Amino acid sequence: MKKFPRETLDARAERLLAHCQIIKPEGDGPFPTAFLFHGCGDPDGPQPGYAKAAAAKGIASIVVDSFSPRGISLTEARVLVCSGLRLWGRERAGDLISLMHWARSQDWVRADRLAAAGWSHGGWTVMDALALGAEVAEFADLNDVPADPLAGLSTAFLVYPWCGLGAQTLRKGWQKSIPTFLMLGEDDTLSGTRYPLKAADKIRREGAPVETHIYPGATHSFDEETSVNPTFRYNAAQTADAQARFADWMASQLI
Repeated sequence: MKKFPRETLDARAERLLAHCQIIKPEGDGPFPTAFLFHGCGDPDGPQPGYAKAAAAKGIASIVVDSFSPRGISLTEARVLVCSGLRLWGRERAGDLISLMHWARSQDWVRADRLAAAGWSHGGWTVMDALALGAEVAEFADLNDVPADPLAGLSTAFLVYPWCGLGAQTLRKGWQKSIPTFLMLGEDDTLSGTRYPLKAADKIRREGAPVETHIYPGATHSFDEETSVNPTFRYNAAQTADAQARFADWMASQLI
């Protein structure tokens, strides 16, 4: 596992793009664009399915692999990242702001219609970016970060996000009050529902419209078919429903 050096937004984006999947609708664009951040499992897990559902609604997606550029294996991710020993959300938030910076220069991207989505650790990442804003530069070792590195971010979609130890939302709130969808599992024993719902209440009080949906009986990673954790149960019906909700939400906020 390697740590990125201090570098510019352009250099960080270049590192990441070699490992991103870009999924676009038909046509030339410009398209509203979402950035999808995986959890501690397979970076090629459920996110492409969500991206394809969004593409059918006219929305492009950049599915971000934060592990491969850092040389993080799945074993290291489960042992070191998921346990909080390495790569906290505030450090990984630099991946979001650098890729947003890159996307604003692409003629196929609608720079005023951007979205961030995160699952588990990826949800922590997105929420820390919203809580810290330009302060992300300090934790992610980035230069040339503008005062508003999340310019154009119109909505967030969070799936069983980590909101406990180390997460910044409950401590700081968010610097942008953007419409947000929060999706949780009733039987999630990792992220749980208590802290995500407390975080939702905090940002709602600060002016962000927040919609929540809790799947009965769902565990953490209910939408990740390749999960090897025996306490996580994949549910195909809930996954299909979640992908449809994601696409509908993105269309309602970005189109």
